[in-house]
Amino acid sequence: MPKHKFRIGDLVHINKVMPSTMSHFTCDKDAIVVEYSHNECQKGSDWEHSYSLFIKGGGSHSWYHDSNLKLIKHDQSALLEKWKNEIEKEKKQKSNLNWIFKNGSSVLKRAHGATISALAKCLGCFNLWGSHGEGFVYHQNAMSVLLIAKPFLEKADKAGWLAFAEEYKTARRNK
Repeated sequence: MPKHKFRIGDLVHINKVMPSTMSHFTCDKDAIVVEYSHNECQKGSDWEHSYSLFIKGGGSHSWYHDSNLKLIKHDQSALLEKWKNEIEKEKKQKSNLNWIFKNGSSVLKRAHGATISALAKCLGCFNLWGSHGEGFVYHQNAMSVLLIAKPFLEKADKAGWLAFAEEYKTARRNK
């Protein structure tokens, strides 16, 4: 079994600057190690020293090489649970239709995934990711949901949105 620089539950800080091949990764954030390399059989490869992290405020992300992480403190499992609870609380708030329509203009500027999912569910769409879980499909579907909801969000018209959504679902069923 390979020796790991970090253990599951360790609090780490992700470097401010990532290699160009990882420029799309989250950086300069605290995180907790939740998993070792996805393939521990690849001894001697870069993957051998990679970690899946739970990033504060951002959820789980993979695979960060140990050279891009700095140990802050060992055994922070309790902090991990706190972070998970905070994310769940935020998801619950931002998927509440009353909150969504009360904050329509801010939703249109930067919609949370839970908000988009809640709006999509009103339309009868329960999987924005498509059959293969592609990010491009999710993005297309999310933008479509927000475009459809935009006039209702701008006017804080929850009742109008729900009526529209029912008409939409009925029209789809009657096709």
